Amino acid sequence: MILREVLDLSKSIANYRLDMYELAKNKGFSDPDVLKINQQLEFKIQNIKNIAKDIRSF
Repeated sequence: MILREVLDLSKSIANYRLDMYELAKNKGFSDPDVLKINQQLEFKIQNIKNIAKDIRSF
């Protein structure tokens, strides 16, 4: 269950990074769409960090 969630988050993070890179290349890093993807990416990264923290506390 946890492993599946981490794998899904990891795939999603990779996709968001690619999308953000392509969008930033075309629109610039300060474009609102790039910033929105960055926020979503940061949220997903924080989720993985929280899962790792929870696993270490076992």
